[in-house]
Amino acid sequence: MSENNKPRYPLQQILVEDLFSSNKLIVLLLVAILISSMSVIWVTHQTRRLISENGQLVLQRQALESEYRNLQVQEATEGDSTRVESIAVGTLKMKTLSPEQEVEIRE
Repeated sequence: MSENNKPRYPLQQILVEDLFSSNKLIVLLLVAILISSMSVIWVTHQTRRLISENGQLVLQRQALESEYRNLQVQEATEGDSTRVESIAVGTLKMKTLSPEQEVEIRE
């Protein structure tokens, strides 16, 4: 036979048929490995995303706690009667009424 008349075998088809006919366990294990590796990648990605989100929430909680403490201090300061009285006398020029100046209104 000459070079042009040699029979050509479909190597790719033979390999696929051989792989699926006699090596079913190997194919099954290969698929299981691929599924397992993809799930590990997905779980790792989700874990990193959740850790990042947790860090952002912790920072947000700390900022809110700080703002809450500042508001408590501000409320305590502004509610102090001596401060209110000093603003009334100093800024608004108010005076304390004597009992003779008081007027009682009844309905």
